Amino acid sequence: MRPAHPDKISFLQPLKYLLFVVLFLSSCTIVRKEQKGKPIITKNNIEVKGGKFTKDEQIALKSRLNTQLDDSAKINVVDKLFFWHIYNKPAAFDTAYAAQSARNMASSMLHLGYYRAGATYKADTSKKTDPAQVTVHYTVQTGKLTLIDSVQYRLSDTSLQQLTMAHLDDGLLQKGAPVTKAAVLGEIARLVDLYRNNGYYKITSEEIKVRGDTTLEALTSISDDPFEQLRLLAEAQQKKDSPKIKLAVVLNPPADKRRLQKYYINNIYILPDYQPGDRLDDPSLTERVTKKELYVIIYHHKLYRTSFLLRNMYIKKGDLYSQAKYYQTLNSLTRMGVWQSVNIEMTEPKDSSGKIDMVVQLISAKQFVREASVEASYSANSNTNNITTVNAGNLLGVSTSVSLTNRNLNKEAIKWTNSIRAGMELNLKPESGRRNIINSNELGYSSTAVIPRFILLPKKLLPKKLIKDSLGQVAPQTFANLGLSYINRINLYNLQSANLGFGYSFHNRKKGEWKITPINVEFTRLYNQTPEFEQTLLANPFLQYSFNTALVAGNLNVSYAVTTANPKNRQLQHTFKTNLEESGLLFHSLHLFDKYLRKFIKLDIDYTHSRSRPKSAFIIRGFLGAGVPLAKDTALPFFKQYFGGGTNSMRGWPVRGIGRGSQPLAPYDNNNKFNDRTGDLQFETNLEYRFNIAQLIPNTMLLKGALFIDAGNIWNLRNTKPSGVDSAQFQLKNFWRDMGINAGTGFRLDFNYFVVRFDFGFRFKRPEQAYINNGWKVPSLGFNDVFQKVFTRQYREWRYENFNFTIGVGYPF
Repeated sequence: MRPAHPDKISFLQPLKYLLFVVLFLSSCTIVRKEQKGKPIITKNNIEVKGGKFTKDEQIALKSRLNTQLDDSAKINVVDKLFFWHIYNKPAAFDTAYAAQSARNMASSMLHLGYYRAGATYKADTSKKTDPAQVTVHYTVQTGKLTLIDSVQYRLSDTSLQQLTMAHLDDGLLQKGAPVTKAAVLGEIARLVDLYRNNGYYKITSEEIKVRGDTTLEALTSISDDPFEQLRLLAEAQQKKDSPKIKLAVVLNPPADKRRLQKYYINNIYILPDYQPGDRLDDPSLTERVTKKELYVIIYHHKLYRTSFLLRNMYIKKGDLYSQAKYYQTLNSLTRMGVWQSVNIEMTEPKDSSGKIDMVVQLISAKQFVREASVEASYSANSNTNNITTVNAGNLLGVSTSVSLTNRNLNKEAIKWTNSIRAGMELNLKPESGRRNIINSNELGYSSTAVIPRFILLPKKLLPKKLIKDSLGQVAPQTFANLGLSYINRINLYNLQSANLGFGYSFHNRKKGEWKITPINVEFTRLYNQTPEFEQTLLANPFLQYSFNTALVAGNLNVSYAVTTANPKNRQLQHTFKTNLEESGLLFHSLHLFDKYLRKFIKLDIDYTHSRSRPKSAFIIRGFLGAGVPLAKDTALPFFKQYFGGGTNSMRGWPVRGIGRGSQPLAPYDNNNKFNDRTGDLQFETNLEYRFNIAQLIPNTMLLKGALFIDAGNIWNLRNTKPSGVDSAQFQLKNFWRDMGINAGTGFRLDFNYFVVRFDFGFRFKRPEQAYINNGWKVPSLGFNDVFQKVFTRQYREWRYENFNFTIGVGYPF
């Protein structure tokens, strides 16, 4: 039998105290500025009976019904730290306002197709307090859902009727579907867009009407046959139990007949460096007419190539007016990023009918942009330590970067960014006698060019949808980047690296972004290893394969990222990212650079689900990544390996502090250790609840809080020990045993344009102690010693084993 874990009592006792405190404080209610002598509303409950709704639809429906509460029946409450409920000028309960709220809810159900809905309320005053607190229970009976019996299109204009019937399959009003306000308005909007995309420039939703007819023909029929009468009555009852409605889409004749006239594009004027007040007939401006007189370009200075301007024009002289092409042109010009304002004015020439002129007004943005930033991260008692020179200490990482961006290189919106980054990691509390305050320093340079079109890519290789961007959503780009960096891990090693990449990106119709990098080369040179570091490599075979000079050359790097919102509940959002990377496959049989070339395949999958509310949000994230070394390689090169911990990962551990598998940490007082932990496989899941606490500075700084749980670890894919079992190797049977779990809380300072995070993470399941109680160990933390253990020097070893504090910029995911 396994002996009882000594910390089991400390696991239960704090929970009992915490539960008692939560139950006690949760009852704290503060009422301010109430109407004397009148009961106040402290809760509104809404129950929906009838109808068939999914869980998400029920949430959306109740949220909708909540908005129907009369202003004098709504609750004005502010929750502080989950425990205090402050009612400031609470609403006094009044039956008239409650009845009006119920009527509003019943009316709101009409928009969802429930034409026989009803709503009632009941006030619960059983809670005896001063002032009296009232809970109002609303019950909404949906009744039967009214369905569409048939849909007819009766447009008096022959051209519009033919156009409508040609696109009937796209209709939003379908037989058997509910009669909802959203469907009716959506169908009218669809028809207006259809007409405007086919020349009807002036038509609006006022010209389209949807009429309903609920006449039951069976009830008006007369027959002398009693059996026929019974049949008609049965049919009428069936209609009543399953109400249906006949719909007709008709044309509402406008007073101005030009609204039903087709329009063609006459002249198109492009002003690429437009200044407010410029006139088309200004003699100081230069005018150029393009071939076939399709466009007239008028400018102050030649800032943009003509070919570049015309590539982004999806409308031309003589075309039938199309609203889709109008917006496509606007979106394409805006996406270039070289204009601060894009506008297209449309006017009707006085001497022609059925034609419109277009004036494209483009106000230029600054060509050069300079940026500078400073970032900092802090890890308490990190176990990422330099050999012999630095003991476990508090690590502060500081980095700065400056960049210069040319947004209009070669006069065609090529974005070229050059940046320099420098940083260092400081040990704030080095061990006595070991005075190396600087753990490492870094210097890097990067250069990136983004071209807003495909170049060096044969059109035969492209799908037709990418060549003919009919909706302006593809957003094709060609990118090239170069990076150089130098890292000095003091008393460990020096590292020089260079990378070169070239590829393409574009969007699909689901607004997902594809990124394909056919050329990706990275070379990393490791040198100046210290004797202590080489001894560490000899003692850890896995590190021998990871830390060495390596060349990565890939030709099949593909990534995809998409964020979608639930159409029925905009509070729900899903983000999916995946990345596939390979190295050495093309050169596998050529034996080129065999000494340094690393061969592997690597796949990452990242999914995030978020549910947002006005003052809170709940986020679930999952990540799975695996890299498979090929040929003679035993592990991925260290700069391609996975690691956990830090500000954006397992926040109970410092950067590279968790894993591998159930591999034990080096003892706290052992100076001769190297605890950088990286692996070929990573699994991680995160749960985080975010909530507002207080507005510290109006419209400038908001204090937010967070509660989070992180679970995960990293592993080796292969056994790197000459003999015996490798505790760092992934085995499915040991998956739960090797799992690390931390929980914690944090504060965020939200400055609108950036967020500063302070996170406190405590380890509740430590994989290196899996042999004791499966690794579960609650940190022995009480109310009387929490500040001492978190902040004082004497508990550094305790923090090393149980706790991590990080400072980060932005949200972790």
